[in-house]
Amino acid sequence: MRPEHAELLTDAVREECVRQGGAAARRAWIGALAGAYEGAKRAAELGGAVRAAGTWYTPEPLVHWILDEAMPAQPGRAFRAVDPACGTGNFLLAIARRLRAAGVPAAQVAHAVHGMDLDPMAAAIARVRLEMEIGGGAAAWRASIRAGDALAAGAWKGGWTVDLVAGNPPFLGQLSAATARAGDARAALRERFGGAVTRYADQAAAFLLLGTELSGPRGVVAMVQPISVLAAGDAERVRGACMQAGALDAVLFPRAGTFGAAVHTCVPVLRRGMRAGAVRACAADGTVVRVAAIRGSAWSAALAAVRGVPEPGAERTRGTIGDHAQATADFRQHYYGLRGRVIDAPKATRRAGEHALVTVGAIDAAGCTWGRTPVRLHGRALLAPVVRAKAIENDPVLGPWLKARRGPKLLVATQTRAIEAFVDAAGAFLPSTPVVTVKPRRSADLWRVGAALLAPSTAALAWQRHGGAALSPGALRVSARQLMELPAPGDARAWANGAAALRAWQRAPGSRDAAARFAARMCDAYGVPTAARAGLVAWWTQAIGPIGPKRSQAGAGRR
Repeated sequence: MRPEHAELLTDAVREECVRQGGAAARRAWIGALAGAYEGAKRAAELGGAVRAAGTWYTPEPLVHWILDEAMPAQPGRAFRAVDPACGTGNFLLAIARRLRAAGVPAAQVAHAVHGMDLDPMAAAIARVRLEMEIGGGAAAWRASIRAGDALAAGAWKGGWTVDLVAGNPPFLGQLSAATARAGDARAALRERFGGAVTRYADQAAAFLLLGTELSGPRGVVAMVQPISVLAAGDAERVRGACMQAGALDAVLFPRAGTFGAAVHTCVPVLRRGMRAGAVRACAADGTVVRVAAIRGSAWSAALAAVRGVPEPGAERTRGTIGDHAQATADFRQHYYGLRGRVIDAPKATRRAGEHALVTVGAIDAAGCTWGRTPVRLHGRALLAPVVRAKAIENDPVLGPWLKARRGPKLLVATQTRAIEAFVDAAGAFLPSTPVVTVKPRRSADLWRVGAALLAPSTAALAWQRHGGAALSPGALRVSARQLMELPAPGDARAWANGAAALRAWQRAPGSRDAAARFAARMCDAYGVPTAARAGLVAWWTQAIGPIGPKRSQAGAGRR
């Protein structure tokens, strides 16, 4: 269907609606049609019957929660709002009802509430739905709700300024072949928003930028977003552009499962004309936490707050971990290049010339379960995967990789609840993608770098800066570059004591006392105030998982 079909579809839907009898019957019929169409379209996308459009229709309770935050309790008669991805009109109808309840005449509401959707059928249903529920005349709603691409250049001609931009735009991750826009459309989107929408940024983030364009000097933008918008590197320019246009006032976190088990969302609430300050992190259970911006990372810090991550308390720092080490992440060619070259070592015993291959699932905080806990690699279950050096040292890709990864280092897991790493002092292990390799600039700093990475303050600060970048909202993913940008301890003597404590803990990974001594020494190194230590260490201890005899079995299932 093309946008121009919306007029014919509107005629057909309206004609059938008026046949239903009285006003109540008409409202019930069009409401049922909207729900049925939403469900059928989503089912068709999930079943692969049509090309995915990233459609997720918004439940009514979430619509009201967003509007409670973003819309004045008593909007004036001049109030105007727009949903640039309106679907069948869930947000538009809720906004229109609130305007009517505030005494705004129906005819005026029809000129104050605007929407657009790429789907002509959805736009047609929204038009008839608003007419039957609110009144105001069919012609007015045809003009206010249009079919078209809201992100296209020129879609909003006429000097638009509204008080509220709210809605739930489609989620189209650009790495997914089933949903990604064509290359020319992606290029047009980048040009449309001055390069802020990068190749792999989710299309939903572009609607935030559109909202800042459409909103007036004191307008509000509240759009449902994938949780990755809070911290993903591909959305960094979008966040920056939004902050230039206004201030982040709040981030709402809908209940898990609102849009399906695999979809995790948030709702940034941006206000034009407001000075930047503390951000309210609002959980679905009513919990509200005020978050201070940390190096402009209030977006991800909001997620950290509702996840119960305490303040890092790092009052004594000096430089960054990158001043003392360098980190490297491997790529797909390294992972797939090892296919067919990995064997399972008999009795978990390595022979001369063999390197243990460590996966993310085998890495614990100050420990490694290689040879004790089975892992999945290249579709196989292996207990002790090893790589023979002779099998890859002449390979043009894997040969240089092997040379670079040998030697003393730290191996850091990703997608964990806190930063987890262990020190490979003997250089006996190799990383399996996406494990991050960290090598000290001076060999004498190996354990010091490990202590800084594993410190409770480091984990909490990583959450505040990068929470939301992982596949799960309960996990933390920090890139190699981001690891190196985390601060180093400012107390050199305490840091050395922390390094010694880490060495002792790694020799006895099941010791709660050793873990506690390490945490205490690194709190000293980072200058964590005494009053903040108990809460920080308790959170960190829970985040790194069980410590004790069953630790390795529990660790294998945390990823």
